Amino acid sequence: LFRSEGLTTALRDSLVAGRIDLALLYNAHPDDGVDITHLINEELVLVQKRPPGLAEEPPPGPIHLSAIGAEALVIPSRPNAIRMHLESELLRLGMPLNIALEIDGVSAILDLVADGAGSAVLSRHAVLSSVRPAAYCMRRVASPGLHIPVGLATSALRPITLTQQAALKLLSQTVHERLAPS
Repeated sequence: LFRSEGLTTALRDSLVAGRIDLALLYNAHPDDGVDITHLINEELVLVQKRPPGLAEEPPPGPIHLSAIGAEALVIPSRPNAIRMHLESELLRLGMPLNIALEIDGVSAILDLVADGAGSAVLSRHAVLSSVRPAAYCMRRVASPGLHIPVGLATSALRPITLTQQAALKLLSQTVHERLAPS
């Protein structure tokens, strides 16, 4: 079993080239080389450095989507799916991104947020599965909320094997268990 982690564009290319068999992709759309099965719309949150002493305090309240445009963001470079989705949502409100730093890689983004370089917009799961989730405050995005489709991608160019079918079922079940709203 080979596991690969990367940006949606790189994973999609690997899928089409036959280097991987399945991929979980954000905001992906089917095309000639890729079939997508929608799994869930995952909530994105604003991630900020946890101020000292806040561990005992209740978490900060939601933030309006338009207020994210004023936040100095540590964000992946284009064509990252979450970045493109956030840009699109803010553009609808007439708000540009305020980019503090561009860096690819969730762990690097979280390290920079913990060091005070800015805030980030990521999935709750990305923060909770990080090395030090207690270093961050997560704020829900409201009015409107911020969600991104998660899809299970397979190659449209090759038949799906029995092993892949079993993996698809297991991945679908796991995604719904771990990412479904509570």
